[in-house]
Amino acid sequence: MLALAAATVTVVGVSSCAVGPDTGPEVVHGGGGGAQAPSSSEAPTGLPPIEAPRNELDWSDCAPQTANRWNVDRPDGVSVQCADLTVPVNPYRPTGDTLTVALTRAAVADTPADAVPVVLTSGSDLPSSRTLMMLAAGPGRALLAEHPVVAIDRRGAPTSGELDCMTREERAAMRSNGLAGDAAVSQQQRIDRLAGSASSAAGGCTETLEPHQLDFGEAFAAADIEALRIRWGVDQLALVGVGEGSDVVLAYAGNFSGRAGRIILDTPTPFGANARDRAAARATGVQAALRTFTQRCNANGSCPLGADGTATIADVLAKGRAGDLGGLSDTAALSAITTAVALAPDRPAATTETAAAIAAANRGDTRALQTLADRAATLRLADGQLVARCNDVSGPVGQNEIPGLIDAWTKQNPLTGSDSALSLMRCNGWASSTPVNPPSALPVDPLLLDGANDPINGGGGAEALGGLFITAGTTPTTVSWDGLGYSVLARSACAADIVATYLGDEPLGPPTDRGCPS
Repeated sequence: MLALAAATVTVVGVSSCAVGPDTGPEVVHGGGGGAQAPSSSEAPTGLPPIEAPRNELDWSDCAPQTANRWNVDRPDGVSVQCADLTVPVNPYRPTGDTLTVALTRAAVADTPADAVPVVLTSGSDLPSSRTLMMLAAGPGRALLAEHPVVAIDRRGAPTSGELDCMTREERAAMRSNGLAGDAAVSQQQRIDRLAGSASSAAGGCTETLEPHQLDFGEAFAAADIEALRIRWGVDQLALVGVGEGSDVVLAYAGNFSGRAGRIILDTPTPFGANARDRAAARATGVQAALRTFTQRCNANGSCPLGADGTATIADVLAKGRAGDLGGLSDTAALSAITTAVALAPDRPAATTETAAAIAAANRGDTRALQTLADRAATLRLADGQLVARCNDVSGPVGQNEIPGLIDAWTKQNPLTGSDSALSLMRCNGWASSTPVNPPSALPVDPLLLDGANDPINGGGGAEALGGLFITAGTTPTTVSWDGLGYSVLARSACAADIVATYLGDEPLGPPTDRGCPS
């Protein structure tokens, strides 16, 4: 029996429909080129038709609860509603155990009643409902005038079948990457401690979740999206994958051929890349994002970080490693900073506020940074998120390789290299899951939103997807944005306008390389 935390999930009876991969409608390659003639229900251009749900969910207002849960203001003029969807834990055994997935919908007064909804996932990066709240409060809300956006929280997250399978000690080790309040340890002792805690957590979660311990990867998250499509009674979906959520969208496109009517990949991660390459790319990209953060802070004038903001951040992290940061480890401090920068509103005051917390910690007052660290852990280190990431790991790195990676990556990226290398050990001891095959064809040319300064994943994934698009015989439209933060769509009205056009009945057309101002 599936053991899950609290009352957020009920393992109940029988699901009425299977959601395993199917062949779906005929795939249309490259936006329609070379495909058979479209049916009468398709748009004249051959784009897959997308439509409003035929069978709606039981939505109810949840704006206060959602804002309180994520410690954000309610977005003015935006309706926020929630609903639940019961899905099979294992889509290949639809009559077995089920869990409840949380959905959050944002719309405005002008959103047409018959508008096509856009399904958003940010995968295991952050709860999708938190990403939606950022979109609803920022420039990306322009999209809501034409389409509601429905966020689907990934299974195992605090709102979607929350998992509770780790001990306090194991969580503390994950949060600190093995430091756990004891700085008087060598690097090797830290690695050993983290590896041991991770292995213990893997064993505990496997025992708790068996036989479903490997049912929280991206393929199963994609199956939850398919369950939503079936519930709505539509043939295709419009999908937005933010960060690691892009892996979920591509897994959906691969496993449910033709069901992805529009594919929007927002600052994607490198689908199918092994753990080492992902971590190396993340270290480089997040380092660059932090550099951009300090530069913008200085450009605002009177930056609390001083003339060399990067050096100030380095000092704070060094104090965390040495046990001189009020109980905060370097890992927790870095997570606090990157998460705050990723989610901060696009205004100078928000940049200054984060910088002030860092500067205060460097002077010995860690209260503000501790608050940011606690928020970051809530958003990014829930048991279910770690289980999902470990389910998705490809090519795990051996414990004996970590010291060399720490040395090499720290030389290249002093702020992020060590943490990225250590984090590879968080999935030590997990059984390998079956990798998700990339889609061999796509029913529509994707829209790629390429953010240059992503403090969560580091960016760079867009370029890594080039081979996948060639294999799939598709040419995406790429929109570059050199702003700072998580999600181009949430932060750019320009990108939101392009997305709205992409959701129409006509292909975007040339140029395939575009840009939006930051």
